Amino acid sequence: MKRTFSKFGHFVYEYMWGPSEFTLTGTLKEYDRTAELKEITVPVLFTAGRYDEAAPATMEYYRDMLPGSEMIIFEEASHMHHLEQPEAYMKAVDEFLLRHDT
Repeated sequence: MKRTFSKFGHFVYEYMWGPSEFTLTGTLKEYDRTAELKEITVPVLFTAGRYDEAAPATMEYYRDMLPGSEMIIFEEASHMHHLEQPEAYMKAVDEFLLRHDT
């Protein structure tokens, strides 16, 4: 995580989103493409931690808008579930990719 944030484009993030995840003031404020989710034709895996700021209910909402997509909730994890439960996360991604390898 430290490595990611050391190279993080703060200027771009703030311009497009805002000063934090919880304060949307940037150019994406009115951006909404949820109606087009049904047009995605590749396999999609939604992931969330049980205690994620991107709540499982939110992920379910988007999953339901995208036919054939899958979702995995990582129990005892938050928004950084890929760092909190790396083995479980990588296993889930590997299994998803193997199921959809063509």
